[in-house]
Amino acid sequence: MFTGFTISGASLSLLHVGERGVVARVRDNDPLVADQIRRLGLSPGTSITLEQRFPRFVVRTRKGTTALTQAMIQAIYVRTRTY
Repeated sequence: MFTGFTISGASLSLLHVGERGVVARVRDNDPLVADQIRRLGLSPGTSITLEQRFPRFVVRTRKGTTALTQAMIQAIYVRTRTY
């Protein structure tokens, strides 16, 4: 039996620089913001790493890095793994 880690979910805004996660869901309260996030390729199942928080919030995916607006950050929820 494999043990030793847990999976939890959190708002993207709670990640620390260098932390990895997988997009769990994109809140669609604002369809324009949700559409912008999808066009960036940040859909559920996408692996991301937080590269920097200041002066811009930047995440890295397999396709490259991208800066996010505050509205985008608040709309993205991620699953994180703790060992």
